[in-house]
Order: sequence, then C-alpha cells, then structure tokens
Amino acid sequence: MAKQKFYVVWTGKSTGIFNSWPEVQKSVIGYKGAKHKSFPTLAEAEAAFSKSPEETKVSSSPSRAWKAPTSSEEAATAMSPLFDVHIFSDGGCDPNPGEAASGIAIYESGSLKRLYYGLYDPNGTNNTAELNALHQAMLIAQKELKEGKKVQILSDSTYSMNSMKLWGEGWKRSGRLFGKGKALANRELIAQMLEVYIEIAGHINLVHVKAHIGIEGNELADRMCTLAIRRKIAKFEPFEELNIATLLAIDSC
Repeated sequence: MAKQKFYVVWTGKSTGIFNSWPEVQKSVIGYKGAKHKSFPTLAEAEAAFSKSPEETKVSSSPSRAWKAPTSSEEAATAMSPLFDVHIFSDGGCDPNPGEAASGIAIYESGSLKRLYYGLYDPNGTNNTAELNALHQAMLIAQKELKEGKKVQILSDSTYSMNSMKLWGEGWKRSGRLFGKGKALANRELIAQMLEVYIEIAGHINLVHVKAHIGIEGNELADRMCTLAIRRKIAKFEPFEELNIATLLAIDSC
C-alpha cells in the first residue's frame, strides 16, 4: 500500500494543502505558472505552505519536465499537468483474433468529460483495435489543437505508438504502406493514421501507460471496448453514462 502523501499548492486554481493527487491536478492543470510539491508528512507540508515556493525550491510546473508517476496514488491518473486535454485510448479483442472494439476516455482540467466506444469487428485483432482507438484519439486531438488546447494522448499499446513514432515514416519511404515489398499488416489503416500523426506530431504528447494497473483513464477506455463488444457497436460514438464507479465495476475482456 502506498504511503499517504500531502501536497502543497502555492499557485493554482485552488491553493492550500491536499491529501489527494487528483485534487491537486484539478488545481494545477491548465493553470499557467502553477506551483506545487508533495511532502511525506502533514507537518512538513504545513511548514512549507507557510513559506514561499522559492524558499522551498519549487519551480513552476510548465518549466519542469514531467515524469511518469511512480506511486500508486499518482498512477490513478497518470496525466501530465502540462496539458489541458488528456485522451486515453484502448483497443480490445476477445479472443484474439475475434470480436474486437475500441474505446476512449477524455479528461479536461483533470476531470472526466467524455467517453467514446465502438468500431466493433466480429473478426478483428487486438492490434487493429488498438490502432483504431489511437486513430480516433488523434482525430479528436486534431480538433482540440485547433481550439488552442494542449493535448496529451495516453495509450497502452506499444505497437500502435511505434507504428506512428518509429516505424511509419520508414514504411512510407519503402513503399510498404502502399503494398510494395513484404506484406504489412494493417497498412491501409496505418497509412490513414500516419497522415494525421505527421500533421499533429509536433503539437501533442503521445505517451505509453501500463495497462490494468489502476490508471483510471486507461481502465475506463478498456471498459468502453468491453461494452462495445458486448453491444456490438459498429460506429464510434459517445457513451453517455459517465458513472465512473459503475463502469470500473464491469469485468473487462
């Protein structure tokens, strides 16, 4: 069990001492120049809050490089406070190959705002479902960027991410995306995705998260896959029931 931490927010939407990382995120995400720091005890947090952040050697959030959370409490969100919108994407298949679908969970200012599910394929694969989910996430990110928002996409699929970040350009240059040479699985879908990725790559943060370790956004995207498969949702459409506890109680594929 992770030890209790206490968080001081000197500058943010709300200031004070908090014992919940998600509450801190709500205060600092999207707030320019937010200043915050964690402490192992309440006494240390209270002492720090009585001083200025400079005395405690705290820098503004935007100037710090964000690192993936290590504690179980922080892993509950995994969202960098440097971004306004966080999009979790996930694909599922049961069995593999078999019935497949995709899901997305979107957070704004640290709070769940939208869920999407669908793209049911009775003869799909896990890789195709993951690619479809990331594709939809990038299309949503494209729209959010046009509204001036900073976007982070979080996926648990190294295959999907590497297809964009590492391999896609090489496949394009070699002609494999267009059917030349050794057959490339999912090449038509990857070709569509790569066009979007090339346009937005310099403006988004695409990161990997571990699956099924309690990261809320990843778990909700997973439940969207599960429900899309059970309901055989062909289109990719909004899911209106934003009851987090109820959704997390659903058994995943």
